[in-house]
Amino acid sequence: MNDLQLHAVMVPFPVQGNINPLMNLAHLLSSRGVFITFVNTEWSHNRMSTAAAAAESSACTSKFKFLVIPDGLPPDHGRFSKLPEYLSALEKLGPILEHHLLCSLTDGTPPITCIISVNFMSCTYEVANKLGVPRVIFWTFCAASSIAQCNANLLLSHRHIPVKVEDLKRADKEITCLPEFQNKGEYVLVNTFDEVDAPETVSALSINGCPALAVGPVFIPNFLEGKNLNGLVSLSEQDDGCLKWLDAQEPGSVIYVSFGSLAVKSNEQLEELAVGLEKSQHPFLWVLRMDIVGGKPGTLPEGFVERTKDRGLIVKWAPQVKVLSHTSVGGFVTHSGWNSRLESMSMGVPMLGWPYFVDQFLNSRFCNDVWMIGMDLKGVDADENLVVGREEIEKGLRRLMEGSEGEELRKRGRELKEAAFKAVAEGGFSFLNLNRFMHDIAQLSKTASRKMA
Repeated sequence: MNDLQLHAVMVPFPVQGNINPLMNLAHLLSSRGVFITFVNTEWSHNRMSTAAAAAESSACTSKFKFLVIPDGLPPDHGRFSKLPEYLSALEKLGPILEHHLLCSLTDGTPPITCIISVNFMSCTYEVANKLGVPRVIFWTFCAASSIAQCNANLLLSHRHIPVKVEDLKRADKEITCLPEFQNKGEYVLVNTFDEVDAPETVSALSINGCPALAVGPVFIPNFLEGKNLNGLVSLSEQDDGCLKWLDAQEPGSVIYVSFGSLAVKSNEQLEELAVGLEKSQHPFLWVLRMDIVGGKPGTLPEGFVERTKDRGLIVKWAPQVKVLSHTSVGGFVTHSGWNSRLESMSMGVPMLGWPYFVDQFLNSRFCNDVWMIGMDLKGVDADENLVVGREEIEKGLRRLMEGSEGEELRKRGRELKEAAFKAVAEGGFSFLNLNRFMHDIAQLSKTASRKMA
């Protein structure tokens, strides 16, 4: 057992924002000698572009393979448009996952030693239990947001949320009512770093005293090695041509606009955004998904594309990390998903928050009032029918890109970028935590193997 080969099964929730960070973590572990089985549902696998599917095939090596399983729903099921049914199906995925995993253990494949899944995939607990291996929970949100979400009702009852800015530094408003976090697993990893989530915050996600460690930003080491892992598992075809367009723009001049893979907008809101971008007079790169208006493309104001063709570019999807790392990008209008926030912070790009749902409102507020690398777009609300006007959008864009306020955000951005890269570099906080995880999971796996013998 001294030469136990670690074999980690990676199970994301089948959305872009979960697949990307888990894929990056998988490659970090693979580079440390861990055999990886990465699980995709048939639905998410089939949504991948031809280029991504080809890249996936080339990524399959003797120590890294993909496993595609059904999610139990018909191909034409709406999934996210029928979210309760979809979540129910994923909760019942345990027996299907277990069957396919056991069938995949061919000669030369080491025994499974742990299952690493995002927190949403609770079905992996029963699979890990039946296989007699540890379950590792990987949080794809920041630690503070994860804690708040898991205790939302309690925080509401104690009037800690909605958060009031004036209460942030008041000692008598310190949150002391949270119980020990409960989720089933033997280890917790969080895609964050110590500059934005203190170790004691991450530790609050511990399960019955097990380690809870920050190991992010997990995309940076792969990015530095030139691995475009987000493109590898992209559910939309990326337009790399936008990078050449960025090459022709002035340093720090471009506003990058993207609302992620799930947020939707009304046609009226898109028109207001378009006019706000036009009136701002700044160059812009706008990711405008083909399904952004209830599954359909949006309609832009008449003549908008022609009037802005000399300083604007619209694409269906973009290689976001490469865009944010480009010297011409000076600001990011974002839905405030944690991946986007983390990538932007890691590249030192200040943000204008336009949150949509789930953790995004808290992320936006933290970036504004705690991490000091962003600002909130005024008028944004959880009410999807509320339209933010063009004047407010123009004002927000100018605040982000011009004057002393924007410059202070850029200064803070440079500090956070340095901290993020330091965290994952050899000897850094997240680097050492990942090494500790490797050691600990090997010990847990050996213990589990002896119990099963």
